[in-house]
Amino acid sequence: MVCRLHKSLYGLKQSPRAWFGKFNSVVQQFGMSRNEVDHSVFYHHSSVGCIYLIVYVDDIVLIGSDNLGISLLKQHLCRHFQTKDLEKLRYFLGIEVAQSNSGIVISQRKYALDILEETGLMNSKAVETSMDPNIKLLPKQGEAFLDHEQYRRLVGKLNYLTVTHPDISFVVSMVINSLIPRVKNIGMQSFVY
Repeated sequence: MVCRLHKSLYGLKQSPRAWFGKFNSVVQQFGMSRNEVDHSVFYHHSSVGCIYLIVYVDDIVLIGSDNLGISLLKQHLCRHFQTKDLEKLRYFLGIEVAQSNSGIVISQRKYALDILEETGLMNSKAVETSMDPNIKLLPKQGEAFLDHEQYRRLVGKLNYLTVTHPDISFVVSMVINSLIPRVKNIGMQSFVY
């Protein structure tokens, strides 16, 4: 006996692609256009204002100046998907968002604290600069990092932390460049996050 599936089941490897295909068609039915550079960003411009929709897996952020359009888009999505409106954006992809009349502030405080806790550096002393720019890191200096997966995870997390902390970009790049030869059997593709 053979069964034919009319839709993808949750957990199959083609499920995310099928879900995004469905989501894409529903959003475009509303009149949104997909960004050609980043396919997870949709937009709609009108004389009333603009709407931007950003999707990451099954999390959606709606922003724009067309409040009525945003409300109609939410209703349209509710007709096609089971959704939950979390109102104002507070947290998305490790970034905390605080909104007020004077503006929007983004931070990764919790994300940074989680990194410190994971590495056992919670009780470290704060310093004015992240690194003495005159120090030269050498490949053979110190002990080799034995846990390759933890190293890759930490480097990826530090890279992502530069989203709200560009001040550590130099330090992160120095660590990546100086320590790559010390981690055995690891290719450059491991640092693309």
